[in-house]
Amino acid sequence: MSEDLEPLIGTWRTEGEVLGDDGVTVAATVEGTDAYERLGPFVVHRVDVVIGGRRSRALEIIEPGEDGGAAFPTRAYDDQGGVEVSTATVDGPGRYVFRAGAAEAVLQVGGDTMRAQWTVPGADGQPRPWMRLRFTRRG
Repeated sequence: MSEDLEPLIGTWRTEGEVLGDDGVTVAATVEGTDAYERLGPFVVHRVDVVIGGRRSRALEIIEPGEDGGAAFPTRAYDDQGGVEVSTATVDGPGRYVFRAGAAEAVLQVGGDTMRAQWTVPGADGQPRPWMRLRFTRRG
C-alpha cells in the first residue's frame, strides 16, 4: 500500500448532510462510521451510516496505484446491490479526490479530523454541492 493513503487508516465517526438540488438546503442528515484498514497492498473502506433515517452500508476496496503512481482504482459495493468504480488521486498531503462518474469528492485529512465535500453536475452542467461530511477519528 502506498504511504500516501496512511492518513485515512483508522475508524472515523461520520456526520454530515445531503443537500437538495439547490446545493444549499439540507435534504437529509448523515451519521455513522467509516473505517479504513490495510489489507496487504489494498485499503478496505467500510461504511455504516444512517442517511435520512435509512441505514446504508458499503464496502470499498482501494487498490494500489498503478506503476507506483498517485492514482488509485477503487470499487465499492453497497447493501442495495450497487457497484461503483472510481479513481482516487492524491492532490497533496492529506488531500484526496475521488471521482465516480460525474460525482467528485474532495477529502481533506488533518490529523484526527477529516472533511469531505461531494459535488455532482447541476441542471446547468456545472458542479453543485451534493454532500458534505465531517469525520472525527475514533481509533
